[in-house]
Amino acid sequence: MLKWIVRIGLALCAIALVGMVSTYVFIDRELNRMYGAFVKVAEPDLPPPGPDAYALVDVNVLSPEGDAFVPGQAVVVDAGLIRSVMPADSVPAGLETVDGQGRYLIPGLTDSHIHLWQSENDLLVYVANGVTQVRDMNTVPVNLRWRAEIEDGRIGPDIFAVAPQFATFGPMEGAFVGWTQRKTIVRTDDQVHDAVKDFAAKGYDALKSSSYLDKAGYEAMSEATRAQGIKLVGHLPIAVGLNDLWASNQSEVAHVEEFVKALDREFGGYGPDEAEAFLEYVRERSDEVAGRMIEHGISVTSTMELVDSFQRQKLDLHTELDAAELAYENPGIAEGTVITSRGMGWMPEVNIYRWPDQWDDDRKARSRIYWQAYAEAQHILFDTFREAGVPIMAGTDANVPVRVPGFSLHEEFLALQEAGMSPAQILASATSVPSDYMGTNAGRIQAGREADLVLLRDNPLEDIAATQEIDMVVLDGRRLDRAALDGLLESVKAANDESRKVPLEQF
Repeated sequence: MLKWIVRIGLALCAIALVGMVSTYVFIDRELNRMYGAFVKVAEPDLPPPGPDAYALVDVNVLSPEGDAFVPGQAVVVDAGLIRSVMPADSVPAGLETVDGQGRYLIPGLTDSHIHLWQSENDLLVYVANGVTQVRDMNTVPVNLRWRAEIEDGRIGPDIFAVAPQFATFGPMEGAFVGWTQRKTIVRTDDQVHDAVKDFAAKGYDALKSSSYLDKAGYEAMSEATRAQGIKLVGHLPIAVGLNDLWASNQSEVAHVEEFVKALDREFGGYGPDEAEAFLEYVRERSDEVAGRMIEHGISVTSTMELVDSFQRQKLDLHTELDAAELAYENPGIAEGTVITSRGMGWMPEVNIYRWPDQWDDDRKARSRIYWQAYAEAQHILFDTFREAGVPIMAGTDANVPVRVPGFSLHEEFLALQEAGMSPAQILASATSVPSDYMGTNAGRIQAGREADLVLLRDNPLEDIAATQEIDMVVLDGRRLDRAALDGLLESVKAANDESRKVPLEQF
């Protein structure tokens, strides 16, 4: 009898173990699907690269100061670098020339806040939109492989790699969050220091604090990044305040809205009934906050259009989806998964910003007041930062609903213009400012800089919407004309369509 009890017990344990392993494998596969690991890889048919050395002639070149175009210029490119900028009639004899037809040449664009995740098709969409550098704010190992391949000549933007964000959770919850959300879970100072040292050794460019890093972890992260000489960027954790930011090693805040959250905590938390009082508090505090940012050399990334879209996505998601270039969005991200509580989903059934189905009209009305105030607070702070001269980098949070890689940067430009930035300031926020912050050899059209360039049909200093009218992208010296750029987009659309489970005809 005992023998049978033991056998039954072992059998039940085996069944339970198989069930646990099967559940893990299923969820892990769903996660990888959501992040885009199973999206068909686009295979564009591109012409072979041209000669290493050539001159792009008859172009209006954006000055290094970024406030004017110099007409009638030639840009000599050789081995991926700008060798010289000169009058078009001074090009040395015998050098191949490419006629710029009087178009407008700007540095390649940078989106300073994106999430690549696992569909490499995004790389092509960025390039097709003139984005030659991205700052990936949660870089997973596959993204490091892409970065190395791009450095070896693969088509794609340069990647400034920010390690998976640091967060503090208990053992069980931490294991789940780290697995499903690709975060770095830390609970002790030693774990923070070890993780910072490890990421620095692996070649990451910066480390990111999350909203859910505890105060001790934030202070340890500040100390560890300072010791390793690596940038600390990202969110301002819920557990800390602005005084902790001023005392830290953090040199960039990943969203203007992080200051809305920090001031909300100072205020004591606002709701619909306190919205006007909170906005007045933001107005009272904004000058001091801007001054302290300048004093401590802290930059901020915009993501204005994303935050402005929160209430629009709640009120009329279909219109937002209609306006988005969904054909080029990672299908896994857009479709999400119910396995992880909607995950990163964009679609109506899984959208992470939608109102819960059980909310009545009164609750929705009060929520709308809250989010209107939230967006207005962001604009108050942005105005103050802009007028005070705080370094602002254009960023979109691409792959968060409904920010399509590449396309979203041009939408952000329009939002920044609406918020009071001049076209010259907007261009700087996506060229020279991020280049200076990240320490890259791009961002300006000067001898010795990387030949990452965008040729536009019209003058973006007169109308920032001109950045959407791209004739050519020069990527590490390689020329991609309009036909090649269209080929990139067509190949991505075809590959994404093959991987899609939710049809787009409804949008």
